[in-house]
Amino acid sequence: MIRLLSTDFDGTLTDSLYPERCVPALERELTAAVGNGAIWAVNTGRSLESALDGLRGLGLTVTPDYILTSERHVHKRDGMGGWHDYGEWNEICREHHDLLFSESGDFFASIATLLESHTGVTFQANLHGVPEGLIASTEEQLDAVTQALEYLPGRPPDFHYQRSTIYLRFCHRRYDKGSALAELSRLIDMPTTEILAVGDHQNDLPMLFGDVAAMVACPSNAHQSVKDTVSKAGGHVSELPAGEGTAEAIHLYRTGKKSPSEKRNREVAPDFSQGPTSRLRE
Repeated sequence: MIRLLSTDFDGTLTDSLYPERCVPALERELTAAVGNGAIWAVNTGRSLESALDGLRGLGLTVTPDYILTSERHVHKRDGMGGWHDYGEWNEICREHHDLLFSESGDFFASIATLLESHTGVTFQANLHGVPEGLIASTEEQLDAVTQALEYLPGRPPDFHYQRSTIYLRFCHRRYDKGSALAELSRLIDMPTTEILAVGDHQNDLPMLFGDVAAMVACPSNAHQSVKDTVSKAGGHVSELPAGEGTAEAIHLYRTGKKSPSEKRNREVAPDFSQGPTSRLRE
């Protein structure tokens, strides 16, 4: 049933009890899925380096075929022990983000002013000093800031963000875990009916609506918005946490005890049929 498996990393493959390794049930299910011919893609908000460090810590006997990083970049094994950009997607993605951020100086200044009244929330910047996102001391603090961001004037039309626990990453509105997974499925000619996506937090939502993966699931530690989305998409909401819940979902779909849903819950499903260049170079 599963030909492409897209899993988040933190909170989906690992949890507080097994912070640096997979629970045994998950390793068994990943091994069984890959052994049955499934392609495995780790779809994470981590950078490539951080994702690779995390995977090494898991000590798995199976390795992913693809790694989708920073909620947008698609990487494939290079056959020599390393990883490289897969297709044109990453190049176009970087162009769009560089342009967006270069045009967002005034809006970043507005965000800085907003943060003056939200103690405990600060900017995160890259090596060049460009703001990449926000980090808060608590989720409640970031909740308040994200609500205020929705009404902040001067927001560029393509300016968006991805949220996970106390972290928020600025991004172009067209790039998220869902659009990256859709690009990967286009490149390898994989129908949505044969894709399982599993995640636990808000930045996983774009791949859990049922439009880019017909099979969707989340563990019990998932954010309530994720549980609601997976449920509406006809997916599996596990009562088991993190890796245990992910293992259960893989097992149910892999063995046919749970079937792909025909439901589509977005009002307008994105069009991923034309490839990255025609879709994104505007």
